[in-house]
This record gives sequence, C-alpha cells and structure tokens, in this order.
Amino acid sequence: DSLIDSNLAITFSLVFALGIIAAVKRFLDASGILAAGIIGIIVGIGGHWTWLAILLIFLIAGSFATRWSYDEKDAMGLAEAREGARNWTNVIANGGAPALVSIIAWFSTDSIVWAAPFLAAVAVASADTLASEFGVLDPRVRMIISGTHVAAGTNGGTSPTGQLAAAGGSLFIAFLGCILLTLFGNGFESDMVRVFCVVSLMGWTGCQVDSILGALFENRGLMTKGQVNLASIAFGAGATYLLLALV
Repeated sequence: DSLIDSNLAITFSLVFALGIIAAVKRFLDASGILAAGIIGIIVGIGGHWTWLAILLIFLIAGSFATRWSYDEKDAMGLAEAREGARNWTNVIANGGAPALVSIIAWFSTDSIVWAAPFLAAVAVASADTLASEFGVLDPRVRMIISGTHVAAGTNGGTSPTGQLAAAGGSLFIAFLGCILLTLFGNGFESDMVRVFCVVSLMGWTGCQVDSILGALFENRGLMTKGQVNLASIAFGAGATYLLLALV
C-alpha cells in the first residue's frame, strides 16, 4: 500500500509540475495542458511514475525542438502554429498510444511486460517529432516511397538530417527510459541491453512508418496528421511487444 501511495503522490506531483512548466514555457495551450494532465494521470497510475517522467522528458525535448530555429521555419511556412504551443489534438496523437499501453498494463497480471512497449511508443513520438522539427531545415528531401525530390515539409519526405534526428530521438528516450525504469521502477534487469536495442530500433522504424503513412494516406486526405501519428506510435509499441516476446 505504501508503494501505491508513493506512486500516486509522485504521479500527481509530476502532473502538477507538467502543467506549470507547460503553462510558463507555453509548450501547450489550455486544451493541451488539460489533455496532458489526463493522460499523465492514466500513465502514472496504469503504469508507474517513471513512465510519466519519460513522457514529460519527451514533451520538454519535443517542445525545445519545435522552438529550434522557429523564425526560420515560420518564414518557410512550416512552423507549428501559436509559437509551437501544442493543443489537445497533438497531445492525444502523441500520448494516446502510451496511455492505452498504460491501461493495458493496469489490467495485466505482469505490468512490467508492458514497460518496453510503452517506452517504444514514446520513442516513436520522440523520433517523429525531432525528425520533423530538425529535418524540415534540410533541403535534401526525398519522398520515402519513390525517392523523388520534394519540398521540405512534404508528408512522406525524408532527409539525412531528419533521419539522424529520428535516430537520436529514439536513442535518447530508449536510453533515459531504461535507466529510469531500472533505477526507480520495475526495471528490465539482465534484459536491459536487449530492451534498449529493440526500443531504439522500433522508435526509428515507427518514424519511417509515419512517413510511409503520410505519403500514402495523409497526402490523399485519407488520414489526418494526428491519425498518422497515432497509428505509427501504436505500431512501434505493438512491434516491440511481439519482438521481445519472440526473441
């Protein structure tokens, strides 16, 4: 009971801190803060406060990436609106799958099994966000399914800078997540290296899935940006669960 009480206390403290940071730094608008708070509570209670901490790290890193060279991106017409303050739709698109994994973990008899898929979901979100925010500054953009040159910011377009940013974003979350979960949560113990490798790979792969879906469906109006994000993040989580179960 004391462990549950401490997890609840830390979870609500982190959600409160999230709201303060997001409001002061204008990472999220009012609707985004509300959605992030709800998702944060679900993640912290369904999984563990370390899961919420990982999500918070992603939010801060992604927001800094959004602000990086903002004026340049704004001049290109490719910057996020409202000076990068994300709203509830963006929060759901990136946090919906992690929240769903946390709900599954809550009902699971072995919640730690779902820690790696959760981590992968956040790794995909991180990879995609950093790839978009840094990659858009690289004019060497090619369509992922055809290899033809396209304008920066085109759905399905990839660039060398974007791919490096995607790998960095995935590795960043996988590394910090493995450390946090091992030190403070129910860690992966001897499987940490294997989990790190799978999560890192699936985080980057999920970003490629995002680009493919963008090229095939978003450009044709068959999926929205949020739906593409949600689908690719869910793919990363599901693939990680299957890979770790098989390997």
